[in-house]
Amino acid sequence: MLFTLFIVVQCISLVHGSFCILPRSPEQMRAAMRGPNAVTISWRTGGNFGKNDTPEPRVEYSTSKTSTDKVTVNGTTDNYDKSSFFHNVALLNLSPSTTYYYRILAAPTCVRESGIHSFTTAPLAGNPSAVSITLVGDLGNDNLLNLGGSSRTMKGLRQVADKTDFFVHIGDISYADDYGLGVPFEFYEQSWNSWQKHMTEVTANKFYMTGPGNHEVTCAILGDFLCLSSNYKNFSAYLHRFRMPGDESGGYKNLWYSFDYGLVHYVIINTETDFPDAPSGPGTLLNGGNFKGLTGQLDWLKADLEAADGNRAQVPWIIVSGHRPFFGSLPKLPALPGNCDSCRTAFDPLLQQYNVDFYVSGHVHWYERLYPIDANGNPIAYNYDNQPGPIHIINGAGGAPEGKASVKTPISASAKIVSAFGFARLELKDASNARLSFVDSKTMQEVDSVNITRHH
Repeated sequence: MLFTLFIVVQCISLVHGSFCILPRSPEQMRAAMRGPNAVTISWRTGGNFGKNDTPEPRVEYSTSKTSTDKVTVNGTTDNYDKSSFFHNVALLNLSPSTTYYYRILAAPTCVRESGIHSFTTAPLAGNPSAVSITLVGDLGNDNLLNLGGSSRTMKGLRQVADKTDFFVHIGDISYADDYGLGVPFEFYEQSWNSWQKHMTEVTANKFYMTGPGNHEVTCAILGDFLCLSSNYKNFSAYLHRFRMPGDESGGYKNLWYSFDYGLVHYVIINTETDFPDAPSGPGTLLNGGNFKGLTGQLDWLKADLEAADGNRAQVPWIIVSGHRPFFGSLPKLPALPGNCDSCRTAFDPLLQQYNVDFYVSGHVHWYERLYPIDANGNPIAYNYDNQPGPIHIINGAGGAPEGKASVKTPISASAKIVSAFGFARLELKDASNARLSFVDSKTMQEVDSVNITRHH
């Protein structure tokens, strides 16, 4: 009788919003750039809310924690799984290079108010100040294969957040599709939720920009035929759990897009689908894509890079990130060869044509820095002093729940390979000078670093 009364009262509280026995908290807060002078604040609300109980997303923000002059903005809500709602609120017309404080307001459907978080908006395109980027790939959660590697890297990312302007995650984010094998598919959601909760300290206070990898395509890495519902297929979780500036940059949602941040024009591409012979496209094991056909992404990339290359006087550096590498050394078994020939055929001519400075990938579970190379992967020079051609960096050593890779056959252009969990840092000091490093997240020591000069 007592238990029945509890259920009735709880249901009444959810429907009418009069009071709450078990109020829920917004979680997994994250900030992302949304184009010039705009930011998206996103988060998750848990619980089996009914159709009439969707939490109303509202964010209050100001340039001061204590200011009474706060702005409140409403947003949008969507879901793909009955256990979660995902909210996005756009903060528009912000001032550049300005710190804002925000909180998620309570909702009448039994949702608490969040704590106060902050972010600093991007500088204007062309601002000459140095830009510091932290790059991570293939992170996931801890398991028996990585022996705490993921959590150590997460801790390391928190430690460098104060000296990072924005983060880029180059695909293979939570590895939820690995954990969902052989168990009810709710576990897929639990793995995603666990990863995003662990990362909240970083993602709520720094721009965390993401790109898709093969582990974002569907709910089971062995094939989408194992997914019992279409709700978990074709990047569904990834497209709901993040909100990147695809619409604002003429790209497509979270899959391919670009943005400017001071000295740098940054481009995210999708190396899984939507180009000829894509490795995760329709008819493949993961069976994803066909969002814009075989040419939509490539046409967009050509136009985007052409415009960026023509704007070098204002924004000198161009960086492209995609999950799969085009060139790199051969790992030992059981790791599979990581280089993507169809990706190279589709994308690399554009990177060469428009003088892209860096191509940063993941997928192979190590860090590898290549010397400047030509279109065939041959080294142009064994230094970085104003050499032509993109500098290729493989950065897939975040946590690698499937295990670290070790080298079998280094290619002639390989300058450095590190088989340790960690993350890369790229500092663009000015229009001509950059510094790349890799940090071992176990020791938090730099185990590779190099200075790069480009006379743009």
